[in-house]
Amino acid sequence: MNTRNKKLLLTMITSTMLSCPVWAADTTGYDAATGQQVENTVSSTKMSAQEEAKPAAVNAVITSPNSQETAEAIKNAKSGLTGYETDEQLAAIASGQTPESVRSSAEQEQVQKITQAEEERKNQVAKSVISGNTGYEQGTVGTEESAQEQGLPGTSVSYVGNLGDVQIDNTVPQYPMAVVPTGQEGLLSYANSITDESLAPYTNKVATSVTISPVPDKAIESALLPRLAMRVGDAISPEYIRHDVNIIGSTGLFSTVTPTMTNVPEGVALNYTVQMNPIVNDVDIVGNESYKTDELKAMVPFVAGSPINSTLISKAVSDINAKYAKDGYLYSHVSNATLDDKGILHIGITECHLEDVTVRGNTKTKTRVVTREVRMKKGDVFNRAAASRSIERIYNTGYFEDINVRMLPGKKNPNDVIMEIDVVEAKTGQVSIGGGYSESNGFVALLGLSESNFRGTGDKVAINWEFGGETDSNKNYTFSYTHPWLNDHGDSIGFSIFDREYDYEDYDEDGDSVADYDRETKGFNVTYGRVRSEYVSDYVTLETKKTEYKDYNSGYNYRDWQDDTSLPSVYRNYLDNNFGRTNSMTWSHVFDNRDNVYDPTRGKRLSFTGTWAGHGLGGDFDYYKFTVENRLYYKVGSKHVIAVRLLGGIATGDMPYSDLFTLGGADTLRGFEDDEFRGDKMYAATVEYRYPIAKKIQGVIFTDAGAAWGGTENVPWYHDNEDLHASVGLGFRITTPIGPIRLDYGVGDEGGKFHFSFGGKF
Repeated sequence: MNTRNKKLLLTMITSTMLSCPVWAADTTGYDAATGQQVENTVSSTKMSAQEEAKPAAVNAVITSPNSQETAEAIKNAKSGLTGYETDEQLAAIASGQTPESVRSSAEQEQVQKITQAEEERKNQVAKSVISGNTGYEQGTVGTEESAQEQGLPGTSVSYVGNLGDVQIDNTVPQYPMAVVPTGQEGLLSYANSITDESLAPYTNKVATSVTISPVPDKAIESALLPRLAMRVGDAISPEYIRHDVNIIGSTGLFSTVTPTMTNVPEGVALNYTVQMNPIVNDVDIVGNESYKTDELKAMVPFVAGSPINSTLISKAVSDINAKYAKDGYLYSHVSNATLDDKGILHIGITECHLEDVTVRGNTKTKTRVVTREVRMKKGDVFNRAAASRSIERIYNTGYFEDINVRMLPGKKNPNDVIMEIDVVEAKTGQVSIGGGYSESNGFVALLGLSESNFRGTGDKVAINWEFGGETDSNKNYTFSYTHPWLNDHGDSIGFSIFDREYDYEDYDEDGDSVADYDRETKGFNVTYGRVRSEYVSDYVTLETKKTEYKDYNSGYNYRDWQDDTSLPSVYRNYLDNNFGRTNSMTWSHVFDNRDNVYDPTRGKRLSFTGTWAGHGLGGDFDYYKFTVENRLYYKVGSKHVIAVRLLGGIATGDMPYSDLFTLGGADTLRGFEDDEFRGDKMYAATVEYRYPIAKKIQGVIFTDAGAAWGGTENVPWYHDNEDLHASVGLGFRITTPIGPIRLDYGVGDEGGKFHFSFGGKF
């Protein structure tokens, strides 16, 4: 076998059976044996996976009547064998079956596989599932069969898709020819009607000539002949013929390609009779809302005044459909194409719209609380990314344990969808009860009430109250209320009133306790949140608070310093410099695209916060304070997460000790005491590796590092420590009915320390 045949064999054996949507009318072909016109319907199939190539019946080239190769080729041709049958096929032939019947069975089996794959694809489309971190199910919508016709003028144009990297051969001006990837010519329908039986009268006869006509420019024929399998001197082969017909048809220039053979004394004169496609002058696209017409039109290659190229149109359709799919428009696609008598190619696009949103399973939560989180409005083009983000937002409210979404066909238009959201409501109210006893205060009771979905409206309310004791002051309370949706943009408003008295402990730069005392903080604040975009929000907080030094417990007694004239002024003025009223305004700019605010696995939260205290706002202190924080989350595998937090801050002005940046404790620098390090400058970093242990239990391996220094001129017992402090440790995150619990053990410069806290992870 010569080199050319080897290449052809490789091409035919490695070719794959692929197909794509065909929303087109029938085409016609010709029976090679009878010369009669026959109907050849283009099937509307789409393969989801590659299939093995069917065995290729390849005849050797006849190069010389006296060559041994020719003799063997003629012998094989007469016997019906090609030399490329599989072991199974040869065994069947040896058992008495004819080679033709064996190959026919193989071809039928291949067709059956393709048909089966197509049915599976259709079923999958009808029951497609959108998978992801949210886990919602999608119902039957938007199949090709349900696409509505736009009533486009003209005759339907056949097209397929998934042709791969189609190239354009411009060697013949005004007649650009498509060059499809090797092995994909069989996607086209030109050779569908050519059977071994129709070619039987000519099979194994020698081709005395091979031509292509009629063509308007002989250069077309010259460009195509080198790509054909049949050459002068070859034995007529059905496989060669079908290959050539598809090669010629794959150029996209011809509506029909028919092998016409004429018996001559020396053999057979072979002509591939072609019919040129009609002329195209312009392209018109209708039905598109998601993209501008010019943007889509630029994806359709054509030369005005030249024959319409069906292969390039097929590639353009495939590209447009791929663009819709890539950008999340799952059910939007090219539904039809027609060419009118003026040469205008009309391409119709069917876009799937959101007809309605329904909610099921909510007994407490108002339906509007769910639907306001949906990132699409009724009538918008359905988009998978927007649907996925909607589920994330609904879950991030914290009102639901589970959320499932189904896409149902629209009632008004089956091409549109109804988004059905099934929810399982979570317990959003909490009650905390506690108490204590001391000889000085007697019995003290603690009561905490919180509701994050107040009356099913999404409002948040919380109150914590400590009462009883010898003084029966009924102080020590905090009350807060937040209304998350002031308007359709999602702006929020909230306020807090507080009067808290707790035991505090101050530490020097070495982490040693220097004072234990009671400190009272009381005041109120108001916060307004403004939504800028999907992931960006601004918050402005106005606050007034007053801190007071109450009872001395141990260590330094700051009150005793006030009247001690033997002490430097920094001691005598310690209380005045560090306790008093602070009036401030704080602005925060936040970018947050985390998939889950309670247990993030991907995304980031970047925030910038600036505080203006005093400087015209009144109060005892004047300072500016700026903080930057970046939280990053990377999913490793299915359930493992790497979380990173970076912090930095700087302040200037007259700041009280309690408002300095702090490091140390469960929230920043584990392995150290709470708020052990302070200063008007700070930086810190945390890296956590989170992994699942059991249901609602998560393990954590972490490392913390950071430093805080400066701004302690009014704190005589604290000396700046600019050293970098670091720790490593292990921890657990446990989800309980009363909220998440954090247990950590960190080892720092001063040894190990356990940390126990409530609240979610960073």
